Amino acid sequence: MAESGRIMARGLLWIFAGVGLLAAAAVIFIAVTILAWNTHQVRDPAPIQGKAATEAFAVAEVNPLIGTGINEIVIATEASIGRGGGAYSSSGRSGEADERNVVLLDKATGANRKLLADNRRHIAARYYLPALAGPEEPTNDEYEVTGADGKQVKPPRAYYVLRVEAVDGKSEDILIGDLATGQQAFVLTGIDGVDRLWMQSPTRLGLLMRQGRKLYYRAIDIPTLKVVAAQPVDIG
Repeated sequence: MAESGRIMARGLLWIFAGVGLLAAAAVIFIAVTILAWNTHQVRDPAPIQGKAATEAFAVAEVNPLIGTGINEIVIATEASIGRGGGAYSSSGRSGEADERNVVLLDKATGANRKLLADNRRHIAARYYLPALAGPEEPTNDEYEVTGADGKQVKPPRAYYVLRVEAVDGKSEDILIGDLATGQQAFVLTGIDGVDRLWMQSPTRLGLLMRQGRKLYYRAIDIPTLKVVAAQPVDIG
């Protein structure tokens, strides 16, 4: 009986030892799993946003429009302004800023309006034109006429033309508007570019444009914002 009791005791001892070893192994396995999971979490880079959903914009330039009570406020991407900023010119020259919109501000009342519905498209060039035609192209900032008192004066700006990058990012849309009435429209769309523009009369704009690797002449009646003349230009 004594021998049988000793055998049973040793058997129970082995059983308890086995259970203990299994428990220890389970604890070690859990610990290793947790450690590996934590290490994986630390080493995996956090997800990042490749491009912001919205860009930051800022004022690139504030310029008085000649002969009017209006300030032109040029809006550009904030990141591009440090490259040199925009530059106003009725001849269409611009700075290196990525211009996206123009706000016209009445200096007397503070009333203002944006020329483009949003800031998604790049402005290639801006022009401000007087309501007159002359021997010189009135898109020149230094263009002057003889006033009623016989003195040379710069004529007030009456109209604006914006060359805006089209939605496809490859062509241009041409926005034409009246500073006094606020009427405006994209009169030409999907063109390759504009080489020259000029006032043919106080209400009629002429321009030389490119489309489909061909050169064209267009005349636009500003009060109705419609093309009233069109001719291809043969360059051989």
